[in-house]
Amino acid sequence: MTLGNGLIDPGKLTLFAANAFEKVGIPPEDARITAEALVAADLRGVDSHGTAHLGPFYIKRIRDGFVNVKPEIQIISRTPGTAVMDGDRGLGFVVSYRAMEEAMRRATAVGTGFVAVRNSTHYGAGAYYAMMALPKDMIGISLTQGGKGIVAPGSRGRGLGLNVISVAVPALEEAPFVLDMATGVVANGKLEVAARNKRPIPVGWAVDIDNKPVTEVSKVTGGILPLGSLPETGSFKGFGLTVLVDILCSTLSGWPTVPELSSQPYSGQASHFFGAISIDGFIPAEQFKINMDKMIRAHHNLPKAAGIDRIYMCGEIEQEIENKRKNGIPLHPDIVASLKNLARELDLKYDL
Repeated sequence: MTLGNGLIDPGKLTLFAANAFEKVGIPPEDARITAEALVAADLRGVDSHGTAHLGPFYIKRIRDGFVNVKPEIQIISRTPGTAVMDGDRGLGFVVSYRAMEEAMRRATAVGTGFVAVRNSTHYGAGAYYAMMALPKDMIGISLTQGGKGIVAPGSRGRGLGLNVISVAVPALEEAPFVLDMATGVVANGKLEVAARNKRPIPVGWAVDIDNKPVTEVSKVTGGILPLGSLPETGSFKGFGLTVLVDILCSTLSGWPTVPELSSQPYSGQASHFFGAISIDGFIPAEQFKINMDKMIRAHHNLPKAAGIDRIYMCGEIEQEIENKRKNGIPLHPDIVASLKNLARELDLKYDL
């Protein structure tokens, strides 16, 4: 049941998601890892990457055979600090969780650890894996190759990956610095949220097949623009970041970059890149975190524009949302309906 105020209990939602994954053949521990990652996105207000995708995307892809429910994940070590991991088309959450653990293990041993991952699938919200490094006084890095969705400058139609860059850095008393960004103007999930809420999208987000700007999600026949939107406003920067992510995730792991993939609809397979940097390898972690607090507060104290009460550092808005949502997550009625449908399909008890 709900908490009485229309909010969903995070613990119950996690258990429901884990049970759903187990129903379609995911081992219990892998189901728990995946469920926790999905609900973590909802907790931080990243509604485009949370349980909205549980049934319609992840469970569907598992049942359709696109995901190997019991993958044989292999690690190919090259140096004490680097490795390539083959995910055997496993659930991206599980492959990525293990890859980030491997990167942190290597960082503990030699100061830094980097793992390029091939043959995986969609891994959800990128920040989740970067933030795994925070309790260990490490800087975490999480990159992923996404499906075709971005229009390259000068091209027509979807040709580039909906790639992601996430970096998490610990602080002492302030919230950690958490950068979590798509290399497009916007993540594709934001279009889903706009469509779900029947809202227009801003000019500069996406175009039709003739590269004309659109403000209705249904008319996005061309694709999402790279960060910067147009060449005149810096789209080659977004284009360059998109390609860089593809190089680190794909070329470095021996996997095709998105433009090299078949022109057929994207299969859902993906490559990732994870990094962990031990702060103690540079300066004592405690001193670093004190320095981070000073840096963050300096940004907070910058002169504010009219009508602005606070300048936010990357990750602080999500931290505020998480603090509020720990007592209950507000889910859109369409998402609640999809969870109820999933419960019926899988013969699961629905008690959210």
